[in-house]
Amino acid sequence: MKKDKNKIPKGLYCYTYKDEKIVTCPYWSKDKTPGRNEQENGYCSYLGKSDWEINEEIGPSKAMVYESGKPVNSFIVKPHEFTMSLLWDKCKECDIRL
Repeated sequence: MKKDKNKIPKGLYCYTYKDEKIVTCPYWSKDKTPGRNEQENGYCSYLGKSDWEINEEIGPSKAMVYESGKPVNSFIVKPHEFTMSLLWDKCKECDIRL
């Protein structure tokens, strides 16, 4: 399929509404690889990446614990412990036509 930016819906999501119906981006789909949980099964064929791959690229992240608005502790969150990519929820990762 030829990649055409104009087919990507405007806005923050991989869908839009047309005549009161949801129209999903033609590049969005679910990654059906066994072992993918439902919050890491989005796939964008425009990018050629899934939630899983995007989360791998992001890698470990530092998370802070706050009490009364002040940081008191930190810990490392590994990929797939807390998903950062939201393709599964049809949130754009491509930043095209925002």
